[in-house]
Amino acid sequence: MASLSGVDGKGIVITGGGGGLGSAMAAELCRLGARVVVCGRTKETLNRTVEAISGELGEGKAFAVTADVRDPASVAAMADEAAELLGAVDGLVNNASGLFPVKAEDLTPNGFNSVIQIVLNGTWHCTSEMARRWLGAGRGGAVVNVLTPYAWMGAPGIVHNSSAKGGVLAMTRTLGAEWAGRGVRVNAVAPGWMPVGGTDFLASDPEVRRRLIDAIPAGRLLKAEETARAVAYLLSDDASYVVGEVLTIDGGHHLSKGLDEFLDELPGRR
Repeated sequence: MASLSGVDGKGIVITGGGGGLGSAMAAELCRLGARVVVCGRTKETLNRTVEAISGELGEGKAFAVTADVRDPASVAAMADEAAELLGAVDGLVNNASGLFPVKAEDLTPNGFNSVIQIVLNGTWHCTSEMARRWLGAGRGGAVVNVLTPYAWMGAPGIVHNSSAKGGVLAMTRTLGAEWAGRGVRVNAVAPGWMPVGGTDFLASDPEVRRRLIDAIPAGRLLKAEETARAVAYLLSDDASYVVGEVLTIDGGHHLSKGLDEFLDELPGRR
């Protein structure tokens, strides 16, 4: 598993690290040998993530730093503290997000802007802060943005989040091209449905779970650990020639939207 060993000894910052996918990624990256700072607005949830990792792997693998990704000054302070705790920051995972289902005609300006501030602006604040430090020091670094397939496909009921993620997709490709020659790589992952974080309702609603799995060619939901390992690859030196790319991890779901229902109507299809 050479592609995963590339994070061994690296210092990684994960935004939105207090729960759900963020904490799952932090734990898996630590298992793979990284040292991680999880950041977010709520100290208690960050501490729970760190305590769980420390209980499994020992002290000194994970650290909690509060930060509001919407505020550039808060991000800068977080970057200072992360560098002190980790010795050096080698990678950044922009995972902080905001999502609530709503019909587009019912979405308020504040509701739209709140998600844009976290997802799009927050990703920029964190990425630009870390990249400026790397570029100024003449050293490389890697950024992985957490997207979803609806960043380019769209999806009803989440225009705020899909708009923000679409902006992050463009940011990923633009910065990837602009900074790759100077040693700063920017890529993204686009995970599918996981029974974790904001989608943990999938674990408690058997009918929703069944219908969703039926629509996924791989025939199952994604595991958070699988997303973490994809992130680990993009953070590693093994991905040194991967620039501005999006690694989609959804079991083929985005490739088959609506297709199975159509095929079921064909003669001889069972």
